[in-house]
Amino acid sequence: MILDKKYIIAILGIIAAFAIGLVFFFMFAEPYGDGLEKTMENADYEEEEQSYSAPLDYGDNYFAALIMGIVGFVIVLLCVLLYARFMRKKDETRDN
Repeated sequence: MILDKKYIIAILGIIAAFAIGLVFFFMFAEPYGDGLEKTMENADYEEEEQSYSAPLDYGDNYFAALIMGIVGFVIVLLCVLLYARFMRKKDETRDN
């Protein structure tokens, strides 16, 4: 299965947008925290020990987050492409 040039450009554009957006995420996430962290601080609630860890952790530095984001993007893209291919074959068998 060969991807069309416009799909490759779209994929590279999404990865570039992710890489640029990640800079802003790290710029604001660490000093300010997210809404849940602020709410927990305001309620004087201590975070409990983590019971589950995601298989693709974004980490605390830019390059680890960038690589894991790209890996996650590729995994989702492949799953969608495989699903679409499966559905196309299913439609072809139904038509015959």
